[in-house]
Amino acid sequence: MELLGKSLEDIFQEQKKKFSIKTVSMLAIQMLERIEFIHSKFIIHRDIKPDNFVMGLDKKNYIVYILDFGLSKKYRSIRTRQHIKFTSNKKLTGTARYASINALKGCEQSRRDDLEAIGYVLMYFLKGSLPWQGLQVNKGEDRYKKIYIKKKNTSAESLCEGFPNEFRDYVNYTRNLGFEDDPDYNYLKGLFLKVLEKENYIIDFWFDWMKDKPEISNSLYCKYLNEKNVNKRNFNIDEDKENNDDNFNGKILKTSCNEISGFGIDNNLKNNANLNRVHTVGNDDKRNEISQENNNEGNKKNDNSDDACFVF
Repeated sequence: MELLGKSLEDIFQEQKKKFSIKTVSMLAIQMLERIEFIHSKFIIHRDIKPDNFVMGLDKKNYIVYILDFGLSKKYRSIRTRQHIKFTSNKKLTGTARYASINALKGCEQSRRDDLEAIGYVLMYFLKGSLPWQGLQVNKGEDRYKKIYIKKKNTSAESLCEGFPNEFRDYVNYTRNLGFEDDPDYNYLKGLFLKVLEKENYIIDFWFDWMKDKPEISNSLYCKYLNEKNVNKRNFNIDEDKENNDDNFNGKILKTSCNEISGFGIDNNLKNNANLNRVHTVGNDDKRNEISQENNNEGNKKNDNSDDACFVF
């Protein structure tokens, strides 16, 4: 465990609910890196929302971390590699504002649902609100059903109108994934690299809320610029420097098309044995079936934040 900074929700509120395209694209790449790592351990998060992504502190202030695995669940057996079975008529697990259409419909969740939820978080950051926020619900009406209908009837084109087409492509891709499909994380990260390239931005990790540019090695500024096929580029750590805080700026000196990143991952959680402990928390029946919809539509901290024992 380490002390971390503010959540993206807190920062978003401080920024008067508006992030730039550059900031959202850089956040998207890191958020996808985190969820890719979690999925590589056969775990789905199931409560993707801005409150559960936080920034690091000091020399790590440009790193996005993910936390709160109270609702996490294994989607595949480590021993047999068997994917969980598709089921329906389930209660919502997660936050309705960002939950996938299938999760709201009552379907068993898998990797596709985490990824779709990230798409809604990104559009929330760009637009300040989502079309299904603030819906009027009459007495006796099912609020989740109303959100489901609105979300289902909101096309990716309509949701992402006025922003780079890559955001639309992201939402469409994640909505069309099958229950057991293997997501193409490199393709998804590549969409946001393409946005940055088209908008003539450099990945310098200088987010909207930062007064000063973070101290990062020059290799981080330029490593994507000369890559012709940006869809096949991701982060990778220089393991020899991993435990040396003084050399933190030199951690990411090489890139890989195939290896899953450990960048921004707590050292103690990089092995299967420790990460698998998440399953113990996620299997708690009382927590698994509890809807985590925020009473204040996501602007308030989750009451279970003290249970966030696993930080990435």
